[in-house]
Parts: sequence; structure tokens; C-alpha cells
Amino acid sequence: MRAMMARSFLLAVIVGLFTSTWAQAGPLANDSVEFGAITSGSTPFDNGGTLKGFVDWAVYNPGTFPYAGYTATSGELSYAYQIFVTGAAPVSSFELVLTDPADNIGNFPLSGGMAPASQTLTSSTSAKWTFNGIPTGGNSNGLAFSSPRLPQSLFATVIDTGQSTWVIPLPSPGPNGIPEPASLGLAAMGCLMLGYRRRR
Repeated sequence: MRAMMARSFLLAVIVGLFTSTWAQAGPLANDSVEFGAITSGSTPFDNGGTLKGFVDWAVYNPGTFPYAGYTATSGELSYAYQIFVTGAAPVSSFELVLTDPADNIGNFPLSGGMAPASQTLTSSTSAKWTFNGIPTGGNSNGLAFSSPRLPQSLFATVIDTGQSTWVIPLPSPGPNGIPEPASLGLAAMGCLMLGYRRRR
């Protein structure tokens, strides 16, 4: 009887953890292949003081961006982010480090979020959005740019009026370009031929 109760309690705790994590995340963190996302997730930030929250993110295949209000450059991946503030400090800036080309910075309405006051992109240095202070319990609009490069793990900074902290890891364009459809087809055919040869 005790073993059964212990298992039931453990199951309830595990279900609670999954449900609370899922309930906290916004739509980007849960986007999957069906929505055209090649990767998605959520990354927390906490400076040990009052600057706390998380950034949801997703990277979408060319032509599959599922939200209205932003149009990626044709043939490029769409990189999307959304900031959620859980600490007492209002977030006034989000800046993602770039080491490889990006373009077409923008934002789009998402989950009743706050639109940025400004957005700037230096193609191979950073993508930056500033706000008039996203308050506790608030979130940003969706933030986006496009790139012809596949994602790598890098980082961003979030700032309030006097504090800053890192958000690590976040996807950022990397050195590898999107494979051309012909290259993908050749690679798939090569894999099929290898499988066929092994069966013989």
C-alpha cells in the first residue's frame, strides 16, 4: 500500500512539473515540426536580484512562419523570440548576439505582448529591441528576423534601468547555410542507396 501511495505521489509531482512548465511557456516554446519549426524552446534568465524571466524561441523553415504581422525574407529561416518578465525589474532591452548574417528585423503581435519602442539590426553583430519597460507578469510581442543561415547556440542580454543579465543559450544564425533542395535530395538518395546495399 505504501509503495502504491509513493508511486502515485511521485507521478503527481512529475505531472505537476510538466504542467507548470508547459503553462508558463508561450506559443513559441511549444511550436514543433507541424508548424514549420526546426527547433524551439524556452531559456530562463535571473541576475540573482530582481531581473528575472524567460525567453521563448523558435526557428522556422523558409516559408513556414505561422504568425501574422511579420514576413521573413523569401527563402530564409525565421528566428522568433518572446520575453516574459517574472521579476520585479521591468525589462527595457533585449539584445541577441549575431556572428553571421541576418536581416529584416521586426516584431509581430503575440499573446497580448508589448510592442518594442525601437528595433535595430547590425547584420553580423546584434539584433536589439528596446521597450518602455515590460512589467512584472508582462511579456513582449514576438520579436523576429530572418537569415539564410542555420542556427547555432549563442546568447543575449536583457537589461532594465540599472541591471543586466545573460540569456544562455539562444539560437542565432551560424556559419552553415540552408542546404539547397537539390543537395538535400542527393543526400537522401545517398542514404537510401547505402541502406539498399547493406540489405543485399
